[in-house]
Amino acid sequence: MAAKQEKEILKWGEVYGREPKVKVKIACDPLNPEDQVVPVCVNGYNYFVNRGKTVEVPRTVAEILSGAGYL
Repeated sequence: MAAKQEKEILKWGEVYGREPKVKVKIACDPLNPEDQVVPVCVNGYNYFVNRGKTVEVPRTVAEILSGAGYL
């Protein structure tokens, strides 16, 4: 079952890799200065977005960050 799950995750990685990219910048958290990364997991595919830096992410990841109040 793990091989099937891994194949599915890789498939979604390809889907998100083809999406238009969006530039995002997540502010640093003054209450938690050591918290430098915001993890986003979409259909088993993980993204780790650095705080305080402008980065390009797939549109789906930007939508999730926006919905969660990070943007």
